[in-house]
Amino acid sequence: MKKDISVPLIVMITALAFLDPFMYLMPSMMVSFVLGILMIATVVYGLIIFKENAQDEREVAVRAFADRHAGLVGTIGLVLVIVYQVLVVHHVDAVIVLILLAMLITKYVAHVYAEKHL
Repeated sequence: MKKDISVPLIVMITALAFLDPFMYLMPSMMVSFVLGILMIATVVYGLIIFKENAQDEREVAVRAFADRHAGLVGTIGLVLVIVYQVLVVHHVDAVIVLILLAMLITKYVAHVYAEKHL
């Protein structure tokens, strides 16, 4: 795995910029610019993750450990958002449910593919 943290850091910083609820920090033109940076940085980050190769068993184990924990945190986070929306907002955003389903289906399909082809 590359030790370079700059691309994920750019993704995180640009994503956090959208937490400005009243858009004091980001006027409409700035929103478009930061959204473009977020999209480009996310694509670059995805390409880095997709192209990385493990050189030995230890790197495979480290990647599996990191992937398992990232998936678990993502799943728990989405479930907590669904619970919050059910209990407080009384309406569940369909996009959140679809993202959770996509994560779980991808995990299963990748597992089946890896068992047969790797």
